Amino acid sequence: MRTVIRDPIHGYIELDALAIAIIDTAAIQRLRRIKQLGFAYLVYPGANHTRFEHSLGTYHLTNVLLDTLEVSKAEEKELLVASLIHDIGHGPYSHVTEPLLKKITGKSHEDIEDIIFKQDAEHSKNIANVLEEHCVDKRKVMRYIKGVGGDDDDDHDFSRFLNGEIDVDKMDYLVRDAYYTGVAYGVVDNIRLIQGLEFFNGRLVITEKGVLPAEYLLFSRFLMSPTVYKHHTARIAQLMFLKALEYRIESRSDALALRQMDDSELDIALRNAKGYPREMMVRINERRLFKRAVYTSINDLCVAEELRTEKRRKELEEEISKRAGVDMNYVILDIQGEKGEDVKESAAKVVVGNDLRSLREVSSLVSMLSQAFQENYKVGVYTLEKYRVEVKKAAELVLWR
Repeated sequence: MRTVIRDPIHGYIELDALAIAIIDTAAIQRLRRIKQLGFAYLVYPGANHTRFEHSLGTYHLTNVLLDTLEVSKAEEKELLVASLIHDIGHGPYSHVTEPLLKKITGKSHEDIEDIIFKQDAEHSKNIANVLEEHCVDKRKVMRYIKGVGGDDDDDHDFSRFLNGEIDVDKMDYLVRDAYYTGVAYGVVDNIRLIQGLEFFNGRLVITEKGVLPAEYLLFSRFLMSPTVYKHHTARIAQLMFLKALEYRIESRSDALALRQMDDSELDIALRNAKGYPREMMVRINERRLFKRAVYTSINDLCVAEELRTEKRRKELEEEISKRAGVDMNYVILDIQGEKGEDVKESAAKVVVGNDLRSLREVSSLVSMLSQAFQENYKVGVYTLEKYRVEVKKAAELVLWR
């Protein structure tokens, strides 16, 4: 049995019986209620697309890529399943809640073993049941999602399909996020890029004809980062939300339960809370957000390296609030990015003759973009409008001393 779904990005997406069975599980249906871009809708009203749509798009691009490569039927099934379920570990609002969940539970959104076995009372099957019925190796599926290398006897290393420097996950979300936000930066020729990928000694690499579309992908990501992914308004809402959430999470079991919730369920929980969590949620819903007291390049600061650890950031945040005479709940110190975080794609391997070289070695554009990513890191200090002057003065004393 096959069916077709119409997608605004890729057109018609064909689904086989295995994909349909997985989509009909509660874990996948939950993704319909998880926003792909968190609070970006506060900046871009159209950014209400979900992890469900992205999962379908990633599945489609995996199918397109597999058509160009020689793989076994078993490997094909494993990769298609991995592409379809790779995001089921996301908590509410996708990456917004991930730092807190990982800190408390030790689980990232790629750690999904517990979720695929979770039985929903109203559903007769979970993902593990479906995989068993269709003879799909769960161990390999998990490995592909986490980007872990294969066994020594595997002919091909599929770890970079979904979690590599250049992967189908990025190919879908860059184009999809640009489409729904309305920005003109997520221009990636996915088909040309896919045609420029091949196996070299068992590893998925870029060929000479794939270098140009790979450059486009990295350039698109460079432009999308400050414009969409790290836009200050969405970032402020995200950090206000996390502050409120920290008040509500009292144990590891609370965090694990949160991991199973969707956006609306968490919204309701915070709105029904008392005190600070409710205030923050109401402010976000009404778009009465904190404002920027300080917003500058991290390279301008004397304490730049100190900001690399969460503990030290918290200490500086507390010092700023004390100097300003403002409650700590209303001061946020934010660093947008970690060292080396945004240059993963530049390490992708390109086949040159009989050798492999990194994309940054082959492309002068990518080399420059790698440096530009680092130079674009921002530091922000956010507070209520009425405290901006006091917090700005205090932050300047603390961060430029």
